[in-house]
Amino acid sequence: MDLLSVLVLLIAVTLIAASVYLVTVCEDLKKTLFVARQLIKRIDTEVDPIVMDLQVVMSNLKIATEGVSSRVDEIKSAMEAVGDTGRNISRINIVVGHVADVLGRISLLSAGTKAAGKYLSERILHKRR
Repeated sequence: MDLLSVLVLLIAVTLIAASVYLVTVCEDLKKTLFVARQLIKRIDTEVDPIVMDLQVVMSNLKIATEGVSSRVDEIKSAMEAVGDTGRNISRINIVVGHVADVLGRISLLSAGTKAAGKYLSERILHKRR
């Protein structure tokens, strides 16, 4: 065997080993691609219902927030009415206080007038005697 035959035999063995390695790599790559394709299909089938559920949740949330925002205006209006009522009650309380003060003064004036009248009537009666 000469050197050329040994080199050709060595190159042939190297090419066979590389071919075997390349075939195994291609088979592993094929399996990996198959598994990746199945994973993508599974994710796609699982994501679609989740997206649909999220759309339903978002629409329900939108309806709920619209309901809450409409109620906020009603509550604000009710609070303003309560404030107006409080102010009116305060005004009524002030007026009642003034009326009570006037009635107290009238009562005091009436008692004073009654006492003065009694005193005068006694003086006049006492002088006539």
